[in-house]
Amino acid sequence: MSQRQSKRCLVVNIVRVISLKEWPRASICEHLSESYRTKLHATLHSELDVSLTEELRNSLLPVVQENYGARLSYTGILTKLTAYALRKHLILNTIVENHEAKVVGDINISVAVQSEKLGLITPVILNVDRKTLGQVASELNDLADKAVSGKISIRDLSEGTFTISNLGMLGSVDGFTQIMNPPQTAILGIGRIARKPLVVDGEIKVRSVCTFSLTYDHRVVDGYHAAEFMATMKEILENPASYIGSSEV
Repeated sequence: MSQRQSKRCLVVNIVRVISLKEWPRASICEHLSESYRTKLHATLHSELDVSLTEELRNSLLPVVQENYGARLSYTGILTKLTAYALRKHLILNTIVENHEAKVVGDINISVAVQSEKLGLITPVILNVDRKTLGQVASELNDLADKAVSGKISIRDLSEGTFTISNLGMLGSVDGFTQIMNPPQTAILGIGRIARKPLVVDGEIKVRSVCTFSLTYDHRVVDGYHAAEFMATMKEILENPASYIGSSEV
């Protein structure tokens, strides 16, 4: 028996073939591959106390529902709170074009959404810091519905300056590393909310904590500035009512 004949034939049960050269997967592959090739990715992870943010979100759920007919998700309130941090650290709100880093004054946050029809897309909420929490929640719900139905437009995906990716909603992910959304220079990953014992004012208490993962382009953003942003996120998440008052809803 020849060597060729003696080799066993490998038989596998292929149930699906996904083309990486056809839309929409081809577009996603090209977009993310370009980012990974050209940007210097670095990531910081911070486990933060979100107990008061959780309480505020739960208390505002019926208010936003009544006034805007929209459900206030964790992604919605965290998008709004992140906008306040970005306003204080605009270097994270930067795009890179033609070998130039351009700091943008408008806080336009892209939100990662998984669509069965379109794959991973990032619709944009413009000027988040200038909108009420209810407006942000309403727009986010509308964009998510468009994504699920496959009716999202190019305009809905344009002009983003910073991205949020919330995998915490699945209840199984803590910290994770993301690939930046070009031409942006930063993306914030949000993990699950878990109950853990923390030392608060010298006492051990059970609190709600969440891991936030900031991936940034180290060519533009220094680690110190990224850490400053995370410190501001900590302050905001531990005192959310100081930023979202009744007039902000």
